[in-house]
Amino acid sequence: MEAVHAAPSARAAAAVVTTSTAPAAASVAASSAVVAVVAVVGAGYAGAGAGAKRSGRRKTWFGIAAVLVLAAVNAPAVGGFAGDVYHRWEVSRPEYKARYGHWSLASLPEKYQLNAIHAILLHTGKVLLVAGSGNDVELFDGGVFKSTLWDPAEDTFKKIDTPADLFCGGHAQLPDGKVLFAGGTARYEMLKGDVKRAGGAMLVKNEDPDRSRSFPKGTVFRSPSGVEYRSQFAVRVPAAKKTTGKNGDVQVTASEARVYVEAVEEGPLGITNTTEQYEIEGLRGEDARNLYGIANKLGLDKKDFQGIRYAYEFDPVTEKYTKVESMREARWYPTLTTLADGRVLAVSGLDDIGQVVPGKNEIYDPRTKTWSAAPTRYFPTYPSFFLVDKGTIFYSGSNAGYGPADKGRQPGLWNLADNTFTPVGGLRDPDVLETSSSVLLPPAQENKVMVLGGGGVGESRAATSRTAVVDLDDDRPRFAPGPRLPENTRYLNSVILPDDTVFTTGGSRDYRGKGASDILRSQIYHPDTGTFTRAADPRVGGTTTRRPCCCRTDASPSSAPTRSSPTRPIPSRASSSSASRSSPRPTCTRATGPPCPARTARRVLRR
Repeated sequence: MEAVHAAPSARAAAAVVTTSTAPAAASVAASSAVVAVVAVVGAGYAGAGAGAKRSGRRKTWFGIAAVLVLAAVNAPAVGGFAGDVYHRWEVSRPEYKARYGHWSLASLPEKYQLNAIHAILLHTGKVLLVAGSGNDVELFDGGVFKSTLWDPAEDTFKKIDTPADLFCGGHAQLPDGKVLFAGGTARYEMLKGDVKRAGGAMLVKNEDPDRSRSFPKGTVFRSPSGVEYRSQFAVRVPAAKKTTGKNGDVQVTASEARVYVEAVEEGPLGITNTTEQYEIEGLRGEDARNLYGIANKLGLDKKDFQGIRYAYEFDPVTEKYTKVESMREARWYPTLTTLADGRVLAVSGLDDIGQVVPGKNEIYDPRTKTWSAAPTRYFPTYPSFFLVDKGTIFYSGSNAGYGPADKGRQPGLWNLADNTFTPVGGLRDPDVLETSSSVLLPPAQENKVMVLGGGGVGESRAATSRTAVVDLDDDRPRFAPGPRLPENTRYLNSVILPDDTVFTTGGSRDYRGKGASDILRSQIYHPDTGTFTRAADPRVGGTTTRRPCCCRTDASPSSAPTRSSPTRPIPSRASSSSASRSSPRPTCTRATGPPCPARTARRVLRR
């Protein structure tokens, strides 16, 4: 500190970083920061006294050299800090706020913090933030699942007991104001190399026509060579089917049910690529002959997320979850869409062995609290659906991935009554719809849907700045080009504001924000003019150099609300921000990365 006071030149150099009014680039700011540090250290050595000039000069140069080395090694950190300082100064200027709006930080008490995947504006005016395990394996393993109820009017919070891991499930609002949640996480993904036990799908067969059988989680299946595998879920196998022919012959057809199993022992011993029959531990006599397992491949390959079948209703009045009948299929990343008659359609998702549900859709009836079969049709996970009329769904093509590039990607109109699908064309860059955002443009009566950005299938680096609008009231709906986004963007969030404009923010240029590709900018789309205007850059999530902070936006497959559920948030997989669709103060919370600091857990945009 003495060196700073003794060296005016050092103070001036340091001021370039914090108070310069010139619109310096990040690299210039970084250079200024390095110059400031060098000047301070050099001035300190130069003030050592005239009697030791040579020694002082040597120390000065050694000091400068050392600082230059440290600055070179830490250039990214220095650049990021300088950029952040400049950015915070820039967005705080009254002129900037007046023109672009302003992000302000709001404190969220630590005990209520969570990495939200769902945000729902309730009829009570409160906002339900749901994280489940919040993309945290330790919380998942510990059975810690979170929901927080936020009252924007009072700015108060309440922890809600959460009965299961609703992370990456689906939700939809019911006609009575309750919220249906279905699906979630049964198991986190594991990359190849991290998988310790061979595993895969086991078909449990039942040749007994007189009764069904249930097996608990942990049931052991033994191969002919003695290798043992343990089921990861409970499974029920129906009774076999018995038919009698015209000549009196009786034929029995074995029933089957699927369950995920893992080798009891770690290592390659459990790997098998051949079809084998497995005995079930504990069965004897006829039971042992009638009941057995069949598996084709059990290996140490990458394991994708696995879904759950559980479903719950959340009551905004009692502020509690209530369990209802489980779905027929396990689902992770499903889409739930409220239909015109109040029932809810559930489609897609990863099942209990980590594969996309093969078109087995179902419908929930809130009057009976039960599920029934829906028309069969395949979609990738988290497809963006919009209710067009009583029995027609518009699929915008936006989805969260998982599944082949040539199946279920085409936008179109799905007639539920006769299960027909009419493609909707005209979209530029149709091969980069994955992780795009879709939104029903206001006013809803005009029946127009907008698609924004998107990326290539899977871990592709492809992305687009394309937007497009389709008028569903046309006799032959077709996408028309819209204005370009400022840059190629996937995982974009799109939120309808109270003034009938669409606020868009976040996303990244690359898959899951790789290579520091997070996009920290915002813009507002004006449906009446078909144009974008710039909005304030977020203050949280990185710096002007686009470097991610502790709350890194790391992959949020964007999806849009259904017409019958206008408050559905943008869901996320390993995710960026989620926001309520109709909240007067849209709140953006992250669903990935290390926990956010208390003062950066929640962001509010004021215009």
